[in-house]
Amino acid sequence: MLAYTALGQPLRTVPENLRTPIALDTEETPHETPPVLHQIDTEEPVIFVTIDDGHQPGPAALEIVREHRMPVSLFLNEQPVKDHAPHFEEYIELGHHVHTHTLSHVELPQYGFEEQRHEICGMVEVLEETFGDDGAVGSLLRAPYGASDATTAEAAATCGITAIPHWSGTAEDGAVTLAHGDSFRPGDIIVTHFTETLPEDLRAVQQKAEAEGFTVARLEDYLP
Repeated sequence: MLAYTALGQPLRTVPENLRTPIALDTEETPHETPPVLHQIDTEEPVIFVTIDDGHQPGPAALEIVREHRMPVSLFLNEQPVKDHAPHFEEYIELGHHVHTHTLSHVELPQYGFEEQRHEICGMVEVLEETFGDDGAVGSLLRAPYGASDATTAEAAATCGITAIPHWSGTAEDGAVTLAHGDSFRPGDIIVTHFTETLPEDLRAVQQKAEAEGFTVARLEDYLP
């Protein structure tokens, strides 16, 4: 198993087998808190693509993912799942996972333990109720706005979260912007969103990766 630092992301084909759905833990027992990551610690020329929120899904982005066999990880909120569950099912059918992005996209550190736990674990429950039969509910948390604190990790641990990946680069309006310079580094995690420009954003990531000799890998393969 690879270790992590606080930065990174990559590309690879999607394996056939999905992970076992996580189980919510209601016991009042100690939990190992998940690490906060910005990048995966790897020397492989890989990056990772994540797609957040879910408010504006569309067929063009899905077709790009399908055409390039691009592994992506979806971090969803409650209302988009209620409104567009069949669309996200199409990603799941391709072998991708869905993860909690909180129920209502709140800035978690503004709240206490119980409120954070409700937002994080509540969304896990929504995902399990909606997609649990597919075995596609993953164990990651994307904290909205990239904002998390020690309480976030403690709350997330109670519902089976194993890592809190932030990001080291963004793709929006058809352009890729990195926190550390102009070129990808092994292990970069790229955040995109379900917006009207998502097709252009995914193309920009794919083209840049190919030009720089990187592959888009599946984030879940590099995490516990």
